Amino acid sequence: MGQTPEKQPQLERSLTRRWQQRLLLEKLERIAASDLLAGGGVLLDYGCGARPHESLFQSRFNRYIGVDLPGNESADVTVEPGGALPQETQSIDCVLSTQVLEHVDEPHEYLSEACRVLKPGGLLILSTHGSWPYHPDPSDYWRWTIDGLHRQISNAGFEILTTQGVFGLASVALQFWQDASVQYLPRPLRKSYVRLLQSAIGFIERRSPDKCSYNAAVYLVAARKLVEDGARV
Repeated sequence: MGQTPEKQPQLERSLTRRWQQRLLLEKLERIAASDLLAGGGVLLDYGCGARPHESLFQSRFNRYIGVDLPGNESADVTVEPGGALPQETQSIDCVLSTQVLEHVDEPHEYLSEACRVLKPGGLLILSTHGSWPYHPDPSDYWRWTIDGLHRQISNAGFEILTTQGVFGLASVALQFWQDASVQYLPRPLRKSYVRLLQSAIGFIERRSPDKCSYNAAVYLVAARKLVEDGARV
């Protein structure tokens, strides 16, 4: 049997992931305010967790539904055995999926189920990891290149509209270096060390805020469901 990986020292995510979280939120805010969202109708947050983006999107929709695994008290409904959604086919206007896909054991089935419940022309807003440290919740299966993620989403019945990236290669390298090295410092120095590296990441990212790197930490994709014959809406 393999050895259990050593647990890393725990600092607040708001500190160790400051710029990853901040930039992803900013890009989600732009989508929420954009013409990509027709407004009205129903949004389904597929793997809602603690519903961190509910306030961001609920003003654009008549109804927000949080869906997650059994045991999440924040969810409005839970997925059925096998991962199926309880919603009817073509009943949802927008599916939101943030930092979920890497934890799903069968990504194609997950995306196909999102496609099933969306109305023709409905919108998928999805973020997931390109390059990022292992973080099980409860498992952590996948990382994508931009081409691989596009293919995964397209094969489930979607047309890619926009793709944004969080972090370029230099920032990804600094994030990995931070996570790999912080454990070797004396505990009183760790927060200052992380703040320094996060400040460096922020400085790098603000120099090219709209560039989408092929080595991004996170990809944020907006995709439209195709109509039945595969044509664009």
